[in-house]
Order: sequence, then C-alpha cells, then structure tokens
Amino acid sequence: MFPIIKNLVDNADSSSLLKALYRREMPQPDSSLYEAAAYHFNSPGKAFRAQLALSSGHALKLNAVDNLNWAAACELLHNASLIHDDISDASTHRRGQKSIHAQFGGDMALCLGDWMVAKAFALAGRNSRYAAPLVVILAEAMQSTCSGQMSDIKQRQCASIYDWECIASGKTTPLLIAPIKGATIAAGLHTELISLERLVSLCGLVYQGRNDIDDIVPSSHRSSDLDGRKPNLVVSLFSENLTSNDDFTRWYNSDNTGRVGHWQRRIAASDAIVQANDAIDYWLVKATGLLPSIPEPLRGVAQDLVFSVRQTVGTKRQGQIA
Repeated sequence: MFPIIKNLVDNADSSSLLKALYRREMPQPDSSLYEAAAYHFNSPGKAFRAQLALSSGHALKLNAVDNLNWAAACELLHNASLIHDDISDASTHRRGQKSIHAQFGGDMALCLGDWMVAKAFALAGRNSRYAAPLVVILAEAMQSTCSGQMSDIKQRQCASIYDWECIASGKTTPLLIAPIKGATIAAGLHTELISLERLVSLCGLVYQGRNDIDDIVPSSHRSSDLDGRKPNLVVSLFSENLTSNDDFTRWYNSDNTGRVGHWQRRIAASDAIVQANDAIDYWLVKATGLLPSIPEPLRGVAQDLVFSVRQTVGTKRQGQIA
C-alpha cells in the first residue's frame, strides 16, 4: 500500500538485487512449493518494507550483504502475512491476480506462508553479529501483527473511531517499524525510536484511512468493508455522526448483505468523506511535527516517508475529485 522511497535507494538496482536473492532463496523447481512461490512473485508489489530497510541501512552505512538479507527478511514476513490474511478474509485476488489460496488451495497457501516466515527468520539469522536481536524483532513484529489482524476479524460491530485507530495501527505499524529497528540494531546503534514509531503509525493511519475512502467511493463498486463488516474509518464516522442511527446499526449488526449498495451510497454522499479527509490531513500534520525529534541520520528516511505519503494521498484525492 505504500510507495517506494526513491530518494535514498536506487530503485532499479535494489529491485534487481532483491529479485536475484529471491531466485536463490525461494523454493527450487524440485520443490512442491515452487509453482505457487513463482506465481506469487510474478506480482511482487512495491516491496516497500524491503525498500524502507534498505534506505535505513544505507543511511546508517550498514554492510551491503547484511542490509539486503534484512530487507528480504522483512519483505518475506510481510508477504507471508498477506498470504495468510487472504485465507482468513476469503480474498480471491491479490495484486491483480488470484490469491494463492484461490489459485492453489488453502493448504498450499498455509504452507507457502509458513515457509516464508521460516525463510525470513533464516535470512535475519545470517547476520554474524546481531542475528539474535534481529530474529527477536521479526518475532515481535509478527506477533503484534497477528494480534492486530485478529482484532480486525473479531470487530463485528461498527468500530468507534478510537477502536478503528487501534486496529489500523496494530495491523500496519509493527511490520513497518521493524525494518528501521533492525537496520538500527544491525548498524550497532542503540537509538531511541519512540518518535519514529509514532510517525510510522500516523503514516499507517493515513494510508488505511485513504484505503477506506477508496472502498466506499465511488459507490459504483461494492464495498468489501461494508459487505464483510470490516472496520472502516468512513463507516465509523458515518455511524457516529447519525442523529438517529438505529436503522443503520440494526442492519450493520445483522447478517443482511442485501442493502450494502443502499448504505454505501448514503455513506458516500454524507459528510463522513470530508471528515475522513480532514482526519488524514491532521495525521499528516502530526507526523510532520515529529520530524525534528527523529534522531539523525534516520531523519532523512522519515522525511522521505512523510513526503511520499503526502504526495500519494494528494494524488488519490485529486483523482477522486476528478
């Protein structure tokens, strides 16, 4: 969901290095996982977590091999979480093609995701000096992400704004801050990253909020969040702003999916869209305000992150208005 930070890492070079590493490390043709793994990486996405790790390692002058292994470890762990999430969400497509479980079945999706988790730990463990703390960072990030995903799944009633923020942050922040934390440790530094973690969390809220708007608008497509009763910032704002929301609450808490289009059109036409955009702008201002407190030399990584977030959100908003 995030754009690649291009100012700190040569995109073409890092992309080719990552692809070469994947070719070496992924299941080989004699493996029963080979076809599914090759299929998954036909559409690898933007590899943002890998790029974030590489950018951080570059800023901290980390050893190139260690940097690449750590970047691939973070990206593989993220990809494993996506494959598993698609099973629990019953998502049939991912990155413009069928999801692994839709194409190869649930058993293959489970096994391939587990294999990627194991490979991520193996790559992190190759660091000759800091293998143990890097493995701990991956483990803690995955544990937190799993907890956040379960909070998302279990939230059947319309989430309050506070609950939405907790769920959105819990799902996105751990695997976004981990690449930076790991690069910092691998560079032999013990830097306080509380402000940076808060900044990353705010950027995660911005992107999740923007994705939630895209799920509701335009109302010509069916909202998967309303259909699946998944936490959505716009829906939460709509629910909290209703003077009398008995009809919506009763429908939302039911198993009725027949009126998704009706409620989606009402939500898309409400002030909730404007309020969601206002919340996004507020989070961007707060993230920008944290930049002076980010320790050098990671401030450049944080500045690029905020700029990239702001630029992408602005582009999407212009497209929505157009």
